[in-house]
This record gives sequence, structure tokens and C-alpha cells, in this order.
Amino acid sequence: MPQFSFDAFRRQPQQDGLRGTWERIDLPPVPRSSHSLDIISGCAYIFGGEINPREPVDNDMVVIRLPFSSASADYFKIPAKPDHTIPTPTPIQDKGKKDGLDEGKGRADKLGDVPPPRVGHATAVIGSRIFVYGGRGGPDMKPLDEGGRVWIFDTRTRLWTYLDPAPAVKGGSIVPHPAPRSYHCATATDRPRDFAPPPPTQPQTWQEWALGDTSKTGIPQDPIVGNVAENAIDEETSGYGTFFVHAGCLANGDRTSDLWAFDVHSRMWTELPAAPGPARGGTSICISKSRIFRFGGYDGQNELGGQLDFLNLEVEMFDDRVTRGEVAVRARGSWQSIVEAMPEASSQEIPSESIQAWPAPRSVSSLEAITFGGGTEYLVLTMGEASPSADGHNGAGKSHNDVWVFQVPPVGMSAASFTAAMFSAVGRKTGEGKWTKVTMGPYDDEVLEMPRGRGWLASAPMFDLEETGIVIWGGLDDNNRRRGEGWILRLA
Repeated sequence: MPQFSFDAFRRQPQQDGLRGTWERIDLPPVPRSSHSLDIISGCAYIFGGEINPREPVDNDMVVIRLPFSSASADYFKIPAKPDHTIPTPTPIQDKGKKDGLDEGKGRADKLGDVPPPRVGHATAVIGSRIFVYGGRGGPDMKPLDEGGRVWIFDTRTRLWTYLDPAPAVKGGSIVPHPAPRSYHCATATDRPRDFAPPPPTQPQTWQEWALGDTSKTGIPQDPIVGNVAENAIDEETSGYGTFFVHAGCLANGDRTSDLWAFDVHSRMWTELPAAPGPARGGTSICISKSRIFRFGGYDGQNELGGQLDFLNLEVEMFDDRVTRGEVAVRARGSWQSIVEAMPEASSQEIPSESIQAWPAPRSVSSLEAITFGGGTEYLVLTMGEASPSADGHNGAGKSHNDVWVFQVPPVGMSAASFTAAMFSAVGRKTGEGKWTKVTMGPYDDEVLEMPRGRGWLASAPMFDLEETGIVIWGGLDDNNRRRGEGWILRLA
């Protein structure tokens, strides 16, 4: 049973007056928009994007060493190079319907071994690796048709690999995968991870039963050294976790609301229940407490808001009474919604308060999940585009400059659930299932600079360094300028 701690009490943000700070990262500008940002082991990794409209930057990986304690920030670039030491699966040619592109153009068997420059792609982190899918590029700036390929940047080796999807049936020709797209979003989980072990090899003789395979282990008087190391498996190279891709703009100009899950271990794409309409690009998703949450987006006419959608996830298990392990992540039920205008019609799992403020509709914003002491989790919504530009991607619309948090109700018997129960018992509001606007100020009282509003930014939580910290970088401001600075958002 979880132990209740009064520290959890003290570390809960006060719902009636949530505060946060902005700290500018002291580095030369790295301007871009429609890029990605991921944080692993105290370093932020920036990939792709554009400085001039419809002109992707190179495919170098920009690495930002984030400031920590007395160490200042630093940055450098890593040219894109393949990892030839890891065998990659043979690319699979689709034999089904074409996606509206020229025959053979951009198919998986003609791709290179590092990702080409791109904008409007989506990334997520599993372990020490960054997973990349989709985006626009090439001379015609269309969504890149890569046959469902997922690019992987390993931060340990600083090299690129890739995974091409496996067919739905072993030896078959049908390879399910998401349609090429851009301005979509992604998130990831580290499950499945605990796979069932392979069945043990049955001994063929009494000697093998008593001593094992002596050709590999030797005998007690003369053991073979290095057997364990030789058979050791790198967990990340073997693959674990699930990479999710949602929504976006397709090659024919349509938008979509589909959701796909890529199982890293099996290399299989699976389509999960589509999210509630309308179809959209520029939306944001994240995972909190085994749920995928979604907010905002652009449907071709308007910025979307006033509704927070979520889908429950669960891990499918294998158990034959001999071995037991995780198989795959799947959806549990269908999507549910928390609706501003109709609280009575909202989800019963996370009911909506009838009187509360909501963030304004927006797209291409930041949505991240962070955890406070005691296991209380918040969704943090930052900035985003409030209205589109009349010039499309060649111009800039109006942007928000605000920060909102949504307290995710605890699941089951957790320290957060005990804290929430205690708050209720003493008459304090817990804030669960409620949006709250954050009052922002400078991190340093002597530095009054604050970030400008922007959309098309990239963000990531700072789990390794600060549990309540989020980094944002770049974006497009109201003056149609690509911002080049990074900021650390902290909730107090």
C-alpha cells in the first residue's frame, strides 16, 4: 500500500494560484519552426524544421546540453551518419494501392540509410533512442512516402538506423502502415518491455541434463569464460516500447484523425480507434497515467479547442502457465471527451466541472505531461497559434502567449489518490479534471525578459533534470520570424 507523506501535501501546486517561471537558455540562436525537440540524459536534441518557408534545414542533429546546477548550457551539431554495425531489416515493397504519388517514387526500397531533411515530422523517445516518422520534404515539399519506415537516432552512438514495417501475416505481402503525412503528432511508451522468455532447450542426454551444454559453458574444472557476455542482448537494439502517430495532413491535402501504434519489437503497425472529429493537423498528444490525451488542432477552417479527448491504453499479456510476458499495447475501449460547452455530456471517467475557465482554441502548440511529488500528474499546454495566416505556410497567424495546466485524476491506489482524498476530507479543492491558467514570471528577478507568443514550436519535458521542467525551442511568432531561442518552463 502506498505510504502517505505530508511532503506530497506541501509539493502540490495551489490550484487557486498556480505559478510558473520562464528562464531563457543562454546560447546563440538556433532559429527554426516545424521542427522536433527531445530530451535524453540532460541533452535536448533538435532535428529538422525550416528557417525560410518550405525550405527544410539540413539533416544534422543539433544537441543542446541543458544548464544544470553550476554548469552552463552548450551546443553542437552531429552530422547524419548511419550505423552499419546493426543489421537493418530488408525493406518491404508495398503491393497494394498507391498513395497518389508517382509509381515507385519514394518507395522503401529506394530510400537512403539516413533520414533526408524534413519539416512537420513527429518524434518521441523510448529509452536512449529518438523515433522519427513522416514530415514534408523533397523538391515538391510533399509528405515523404517512406513506406511506413520509422527512423531511429541512438543518442549513445550518435548514429541513425531505421525499422521498416513487417507484414501483418508472416510471409505475406500486405504491410499495414500510416499514410504519408505531415504536421501530425507522436508520443511513446516503454511497454511492452517484459517479454516472455524463449522456452528452454530440452536436454538430449543425461550429461546435458546434469551439466548443461558443455560446448558453451565448459565443465567445472575447465569453464569457458565469456559465455554470459557472448549471449548478452542489448535491450534497446532488440527493441521494446510502442511509438504512436496521430492525425496530420495527407498527400492529397486531406486531414485525418487516425491513430497508429508501432510495436518496436515486432516492427508492426496497428491502427487503433480513430479520435473524435473533425480531422485535423497541428494537434498535440501526450501520455499520462496510461491514457493518450489530445488537445487542439486545425481543421482547415478553424483552430480547435473546448474539448480534451483521451483514450485508455492497456498491455496485452501472454501466459501459458509456463512463461508469461507482455505482448503489445492496445486500446481499452473507445475515445472519451471532456467538453467545455456540455459538461453533462462529458466522460464519466473524468467528469468536467460546469464552471471553469478553458484555454482558447489553438493549434501547433505544446502539450506535455509532468509529475509532481506524490504522483500527481499535470498536462501542460503552452502557447500555440490562435488564428491562421491568410498566406498559409508562407505567413504567420496570431499566437497565444499563455500556459495552462490540467490536473489528471489519479488511477487506482496511488499516493496521489490518497493526497486527493485527504484534500477532500479537509475541504480543499483538488483541482482534478480542471483547467487552470498559470501566472508566469521570470525565473531570475533581475532578468525581466519573457518569451513571445508563438506557434509551430517544439517542446519536451526535462524528466532527468527537473521533474516539473519543460523546454520549448524556436517557433514562429506573430511577426513571421523564426524564433531561435530556448526557454525552460518551471511550475512552482
